[in-house]
Amino acid sequence: MYHLVSRRKAFTLVELLVVIAIIGILVALLLPAIQAAREAARRTECNNKMKQIGLALQNYHDTHKTLPPGGLSNGNRLGWTVFILPFMEMQALHNQVNFNATSYDAAVAAIPANEMMVLPFLCPSSVRAKQFENGSTTLYTTHYYGILGPKGTNASTGGTYGWDNSVAGHGGHATQGVLVRHNSMGLRDVLDGTSNTFLVGESSYSRNLAGQDNTSFRRWYRGCDGAASASTKNILDGINVTPYNGSNNFNDVSFGSEHPGGCLFVRCDASVTFVSQNVDLGVYKATASRDGGESQVVN
Repeated sequence: MYHLVSRRKAFTLVELLVVIAIIGILVALLLPAIQAAREAARRTECNNKMKQIGLALQNYHDTHKTLPPGGLSNGNRLGWTVFILPFMEMQALHNQVNFNATSYDAAVAAIPANEMMVLPFLCPSSVRAKQFENGSTTLYTTHYYGILGPKGTNASTGGTYGWDNSVAGHGGHATQGVLVRHNSMGLRDVLDGTSNTFLVGESSYSRNLAGQDNTSFRRWYRGCDGAASASTKNILDGINVTPYNGSNNFNDVSFGSEHPGGCLFVRCDASVTFVSQNVDLGVYKATASRDGGESQVVN
């Protein structure tokens, strides 16, 4: 008597290759969607961080009746990022800073190395959070910079935006922004309106990192290093346009980010807006001035 034995048929090589090809197609279709979803989440986190910075600056103003200086050019030479720490729930870190020191390095000497990375100052989409000094010491940077103001021609009035080149080099310092060098502005000085004026913007795009170690990005707590401004930038060119090139343009490095198509800015009313890299340059500069009298601003 014969018994029929059921045998399971194995995959042929052709069938296996077809399955692999289908899986490859599905991965190719799904991967961009996954990456887009991840970037959307990172951009939302970046937006929230910048909102926190905007509110901290508002609370600083409520307490001191003025905004912090964009960056000090004498004494401890610290940047605005240090002054707002208590308003970002980082009072303990703020307490470790020696505000009577004569240099920024001495001012923060008591801060442990593992506390030098201040996450609220780092965009999650950026490829770099560290600054390397002499190839040995690792310190952390910031991706958010105050607006010194616009440079060049005011497209609405035909005049020239104010700037200070008394400390020669690195492009000088614009003077019609809100977080300016060595001086403190109040919201009362924002004559163009707090909802029409930039306060802080992103600068974290990869092209600005190419070939740079300790020049393009500076330590998060630094204000002015001589003529170079490590906590604020001028607005001279468009978004994602001009990286640091070693040719005396440190203060003129463009704002930009790894978010596709533009970057985020905080306005003086603490609102956060995404600005396209295709924005009209005249309109972009108009929103960077506190008192330019322009008729157009970025919506």
